[in-house]
Amino acid sequence: MKTRLSAFVVIAVFAIPMFAKSPASAALTSRPLAAQALPIAVPEYLADIIREASAKYGVDPNLIASVAFKESRYNPRAVSRIGAEGIMQLKPKTARHLGVMDSFDAKQNVFGGVKYLRKLLDQFGGNVDYALAAYNAGPTLVAQVGPNATAEATEYVSTIKRYYAAALAAL
Repeated sequence: MKTRLSAFVVIAVFAIPMFAKSPASAALTSRPLAAQALPIAVPEYLADIIREASAKYGVDPNLIASVAFKESRYNPRAVSRIGAEGIMQLKPKTARHLGVMDSFDAKQNVFGGVKYLRKLLDQFGGNVDYALAAYNAGPTLVAQVGPNATAEATEYVSTIKRYYAAALAAL
């Protein structure tokens, strides 16, 4: 019985979503940023911003860097075909809602994007696949049909998770 209980406790501890707000989330934000591990190294000025946003919102800096690379290749002047702007590719309405006044300001954009990512992680109980899919396809659609809401969202989640895994493996 004691062995079974111990096994349950171990499983329960590891079953807590990685990004759920818990004492463990402090360890995630203090995790170093593997800035050289992504396909293009994170520029130092941006690495500093990512670390600050990570500390403020409790999101792993390696996940943030992975999203930033996928979204814009770290380009603060990027504009998508649908009008999303900056490093974290915020749509103007979303940016305003997040308090971002200038989407082309790297710090404002990253802080806004990470604030939004934190909101999505909270909304989806720390489930990274759902949060990333919602960042791409929208939270309403993902809440209705799941993280494979669109082919684009499926590819988006897969790509970011591949970058993120590479960053973690480099630590």
